[in-house]
Amino acid sequence: MKLLTSQKDILFDLIETAGLSPSQFEFEEIPSKMYYGEKATLLKYKNSDFYFRFETGSNNTTSHYAIYCPGESAHTENNHPGSWDIQLGYVEEWLSNLSREINSLNKWDRLKHEIKSIRIKLGNDEDKFSAQEYTDLKKRMTILKQGVKTIGLLPDQINTINDRLDYLTGLAEEMNKFDWKGLFIGTIISIIIQLSVSVENAETLWALIKKVFNNYLLP
Repeated sequence: MKLLTSQKDILFDLIETAGLSPSQFEFEEIPSKMYYGEKATLLKYKNSDFYFRFETGSNNTTSHYAIYCPGESAHTENNHPGSWDIQLGYVEEWLSNLSREINSLNKWDRLKHEIKSIRIKLGNDEDKFSAQEYTDLKKRMTILKQGVKTIGLLPDQINTINDRLDYLTGLAEEMNKFDWKGLFIGTIISIIIQLSVSVENAETLWALIKKVFNNYLLP
């Protein structure tokens, strides 16, 4: 369905109300999926696969049909509002879904980035920490906790990291060195992702860990 200029103006206002910039969107007229020879209007979010397709309903050439991505609970959803006013409700839903997706952290990509950005040195030592090694480990963890306060993290991030470091310190009494090192690295990666630590602060944190442990965990 080709849209009127007045209808496009309404969409402009809806986009702004959703907290998005109309400059991030563009219109495109494409062949209709419903009727041969008819046109549909595609409202695209630039540089993405996200769109809202204004189609003509299959039962009435004047009715409205909506196809949009992302949906509320599926990648793509279809609805048959029938009227322009109801169609606008689906546009508002789509804009809400869109905001959700473009503001998502994409934790899987962040995980890949963190793993690629560090070189892990685990070795294959299945012995437990000796009393002297454990004492040295506790000292290093204390130094690390103090250093965490200086790298520009938020107070809540600092508290969470230090709580996890205390927990890891306690586990080192019972775990072998190989398993503990793996758990330590995995915990730091998980914390960085869950707390949305910036890339710059994450790099500083890894540099601090490398310095404190002096080639023990990271080469």
